[in-house]
Order: sequence, then structure tokens, then C-alpha cells
Amino acid sequence: MLLRNRTVRMLAPLLALLMLLVAACGGSQSSSTTSQPPAATTGQPASAPEQSEPASTPETEPAAEAQPATRTFTDQAGRTVVLPAEVNRVVTTWRPGTLLVISAGGRDKIVGVDSSSQKSEFLTAVFPEILDLPGVGNKKGLNVEQMVAVKPDVVFIWSGSDTEPVIQQLESQGIPAFVLIPESLDQMKEAVSLIGEILGTQEQARKMIQYYDDTLAMLEEKVGSIPEEEKLRVYMVGSSGVFSTVPGTMYQHFIIESAGGINVGAELEGGFSEVSAEQVVAWNPDVIVAVQYCDCTVDEIKNNPQLQTVKAVQNGRVYMFPSSMDPWDYPEPRSILGMLWLAHTLYPEQMADVDLLKEIDTFHETFFGKSFTSLGGTLDE
Repeated sequence: MLLRNRTVRMLAPLLALLMLLVAACGGSQSSSTTSQPPAATTGQPASAPEQSEPASTPETEPAAEAQPATRTFTDQAGRTVVLPAEVNRVVTTWRPGTLLVISAGGRDKIVGVDSSSQKSEFLTAVFPEILDLPGVGNKKGLNVEQMVAVKPDVVFIWSGSDTEPVIQQLESQGIPAFVLIPESLDQMKEAVSLIGEILGTQEQARKMIQYYDDTLAMLEEKVGSIPEEEKLRVYMVGSSGVFSTVPGTMYQHFIIESAGGINVGAELEGGFSEVSAEQVVAWNPDVIVAVQYCDCTVDEIKNNPQLQTVKAVQNGRVYMFPSSMDPWDYPEPRSILGMLWLAHTLYPEQMADVDLLKEIDTFHETFFGKSFTSLGGTLDE
């Protein structure tokens, strides 16, 4: 009994110490594993713990692509022509080419011009500075040395065997020549479009093409539907006098057709063709129209003894093709006005609601900066 009591007295402190140790261990574990309250339910997945982002580094801008130094075109002769990416210096070598460049918005880029353009009453009126530009010759002979001296980016030139040596000489000097052939309505519009693309004046070029399209559509509506047997037959007097005329291959032929007429010389080919008085009598045209540069007058044609049996002479339907300032039958932008005038002359009833002079003034103001009447222009009817 005594032994057992002694034993109990000895074990009691040990048990108490053991319990204290257990309690201490349990408290430590509890404090290190305290559970977190549940996340509030929001219908969204619990967000992931934020992670520190690496320090940002400045973004490197991609290197700008180098712009090409040149552009490649195909001219109207089918030649491949390499031009500078930006064309600011232009030489024109014949009057239609000068008018094409100006009407397409390239007036301020012309640095050399043909002498024919410098003698044009119309061009000197709308572009007085043309008289101060270096002259480069004309269709009778071009001055390559003068063209090279003005350092052009491109030379606009006509198509022909006489221009081939000039093109070769220019190219040997590193100067590109660009051939324009505006000898049909489609070629005319193509020439304007090409010039606009080359010079960066596309908006003005498109405006010109749109005017052509709208006017041709109007002419088709008013005179294009006239039955073939009722269309008037037209004899156009050419550059060599009363007995020269327009073949079916020249631009003037398209002017006659667009105005609703029939060109009696349509079967001929080449340039202005000489014909006999007997041939004109056989054709017996309803209307005779003479170009400004025919070296003849309306009265001379009317009084020509060889033409007194021709219907046009008998009915007094002989006219001088406008205008008083410059001919509108050349393959250049104002030829559309020649079509309007001729349609109005051939078919006044069908064209009665078209204010011809207003149309002509609007055209000149839009593409040349001055109205036709303000320039002193008149219609030779």
C-alpha cells in the first residue's frame, strides 16, 4: 500500500509534465495551420494569386520599309519605261502632249516645251509662263541638247519613226522618254490616266476622264440612236486644202462618229488623204466641215465651181470647225468640245436642250482655269 502511494506520487509530476508538452506541441501546430475562411461566391472563378511582372523593356519600332526609287510603266507604244518614284520635271514635245499634261494637272511640272505650244494663242493665254520656258523644238525637229539641259524626269513624246533617234539619244543620257498615242477615244483617256499616275495628279486626271465619259454618254443618248440611213454624211476638209480629207484611221474620224455623223472618207487610211473633186461629188456629203488649218475659207468652198452639185454646198451647210483660238479636232482634251459642237451643228433639234457655250465655258474653267468667253473665244459656225 505504501509502495503504491509512493509510486503514484512519483508518477504524478511526470504525467503533468507530459501533458504540458503535448499541449504546447498542439498549440504550435494549430497556429501554423490555421484555416482560411471560404472565398465569397460571386459567380466568377477565384482569382489567381497575383504574380509580379518582369520589368518592361522599351519596344523597338520596326524599321520603316524603304520606298522604291523607281516605278515601271508601259507607254502607249508598248515600251517598258522606268521612271523616278516622284516625277517633278517634265518636257513636252508637241502641242497635244502639252495640253494633255496641263489638263491632267501637271502644269507646274513642265520645265521645257515645244515651240508650237509657245505659239498657241490659247496656251499663252491660260499659261503665260510657257513663254519663259526653254523651247525644245517641234515636230519638224527636236533639240535633244536643250532637253538634256533642263534635266527632266521624263520627256513625253509622240509616236513615229522620226522620234526613235530622239528617244535613243535621250536614253543614252539617262533620260526616259514616254510615248503617248492619243489617236482614238480610248487611247485619249488612257493617255490622261497614265499622265495622272506618273505625275501624281490622279484626281484631276480622273475628273477629265469622267467628263469624257459623261459627255460621250449624253451624245450617245441624243444622237447615237439616229437610224443609220438618217445620219448625215460628213466631208471634213483636211490640212492640204479642199481636196484633202480625214481617213478612218485618224482621230478626226472618231469625232465625226461620236457626233452622230458618217465620215465619207472612212475607207481611206493613213494621214490626211488627198482626193479628187470627182470623188467628193460622188460622195455627195450632206455637210462639209473644214479644219482651221486647211488654208481655205468657207466662202471659197461654197464658191468652188467643182462642188456646185454637192448637197452641202447647195444647202449652205459648210462650216469651219472651231475654235477661233485653237483647233478642237486635234487628239487632245478639247476635242470633246469639238464633238459637242459638231453634234449641235449636225442635229440642232436633238441637241436643243444643251447650252453649248455654257458647257464650253465650264470645261475651260475646270481644266484650264479660265472660261472660253473670258479668253475671247468664239465659235465659228
